[in-house]
Amino acid sequence: MSRARTLILLGVLVALAPFLGLPMWLLMWVLPILGLMILLTGLSLRTRRVREEPQPPAPAPSFDIHEPTQSQ
Repeated sequence: MSRARTLILLGVLVALAPFLGLPMWLLMWVLPILGLMILLTGLSLRTRRVREEPQPPAPAPSFDIHEPTQSQ
């Protein structure tokens, strides 16, 4: 399962958790765990995307013959 699909599934679980009829003591554990899983999945998705995006080329060195004049 891709990270994006996992993120969507976790979001749906968080949205539906209050309506599943789970006891409050269980929701107090389930919701933070799902939230942490969403956070970690989002961070890994962002890290992977940043790593895969092409880096801009380095600026070409300037070989300017004219040096700035020195004023006195």
